[in-house]
Amino acid sequence: MTDPIPFRPRPKTAARSAVVVGGGIGGLACALTLRRAGLAVQVVERAKKLREVGAGLQLTPNATRIIRDLGLLDRLQEVAVAPLALEVRDGRSGAPLTRADYAPAASRFGAPFLVVHRADLQNLLAEAAREAGCAIALGADLTSVEPAFGSVRAVVNQGGDLIAHGADILVGADGVRSAVRAHMGAMAAPVFAHRVAYRATVNLPAGYPSEVRLYLGRNAHLVCYPVKGGTTLNLVAIVHEPQPVARWNAPGDSAAVHAAFAGWAPEVRELLKSAPHFLCWGLYDIDPLPRWSSGRVTLLGDAAHAMLPFLAQGAAQAIEDSAALAAALSAHGDAGAALKAYEAARRSRTARIQREARRNGIIYHLSGPPRFARDLVIRRQGNALLDRYDWIYAA
Repeated sequence: MTDPIPFRPRPKTAARSAVVVGGGIGGLACALTLRRAGLAVQVVERAKKLREVGAGLQLTPNATRIIRDLGLLDRLQEVAVAPLALEVRDGRSGAPLTRADYAPAASRFGAPFLVVHRADLQNLLAEAAREAGCAIALGADLTSVEPAFGSVRAVVNQGGDLIAHGADILVGADGVRSAVRAHMGAMAAPVFAHRVAYRATVNLPAGYPSEVRLYLGRNAHLVCYPVKGGTTLNLVAIVHEPQPVARWNAPGDSAAVHAAFAGWAPEVRELLKSAPHFLCWGLYDIDPLPRWSSGRVTLLGDAAHAMLPFLAQGAAQAIEDSAALAAALSAHGDAGAALKAYEAARRSRTARIQREARRNGIIYHLSGPPRFARDLVIRRQGNALLDRYDWIYAA
């Protein structure tokens, strides 16, 4: 293990302290970057234990570059996998449509493509945040956000006691159904994508290549990639669901998964059959918000710009937010000006990614003549499949 990250205070910051509401990947990344920028940081998380379960995630160079700058890339690579390529396949036949090698793009962008289990990334960030001196309060359920003269307070219910955490700024990193966003008066309703994700992890099959595989089909698709240092295969099966579902990290109906992929390639069906159980997520995003900040309060990650997973950018954009917020606080001598600068730097980019993710959700699930046209385009792309996202990865 590398040495703990040293605390390097920077005297000219817009704020000296922050409360971060939410202890997920975005909240912990925010806590760490703000601490590195010289702020005292208090994280409050409603869960009694920090845990991310049931899913892997993809980290593209725009995120791993920031993780490297935080001094954590070596530690991340111990538990992550650097896949060799992205391979797109027809879900029904299993035939490859195209293959894009990650190495040329990683070299061009100066940082790797990695896949990792969410729990491993969250544990790494939590450990690094504590090493840097961040305080993390668990079982702390937000009850109110209260502005005060020259500060702001997060009042939480912790074990039946109301505790107020005061700071110069408050960051809501508490997800698509953000309580902080509601306290700000931003009544953005999560938008159901008519899709449900069934997630599972299985033992990595013998001979399975170190790559991300995307199987496309009518009204469904499957994403597979190794995690846990290459010992486990992460499965994400996306299926059509006409009725809104509120389930989040709930047991999934295996029969529904197998029915959705009946008639698909044998390799797909065998992978899904190997899963002992599935966890179910309803997929939601939010329309781009007109503003993220109010006074000394701002939003980050899914609370600010929840997006569908069809560009693999949810975690990456939360990590980008964290770096941008720390940079804005270091550059501006007034907290309000810093939060406005942060919002201005991030809103248009994240809104574009939200739109593109929605668009990909349509493209992935085409049928009939549009599907054949899509596949023809994909077959011609090869490594250019990644080039179309230079605007994301190079930032």
